[in-house]
Amino acid sequence: MGKIDKVKEVLNSLRVGLSIVSAFIITLGGVLGSLYKSATIDLLFWLTFVLEMIFIMVGFIIIHKIKIKTNEMEDL
Repeated sequence: MGKIDKVKEVLNSLRVGLSIVSAFIITLGGVLGSLYKSATIDLLFWLTFVLEMIFIMVGFIIIHKIKIKTNEMEDL
């Protein structure tokens, strides 16, 4: 397997990971909205909020890694 094939495989895996993280962000956002609308600001609300922030940070990390791998592919 050539080096370019390995980089392409990593890029595809990162894109799948970003899709999964995006689905979690959308789902948690819906949960946050419904909890806020029903005025139940309790432990579940704050736990969901913290998880939302974690998934957003993970998304940015994955986007950064995709950018690095794309630039690496240009060099090959």
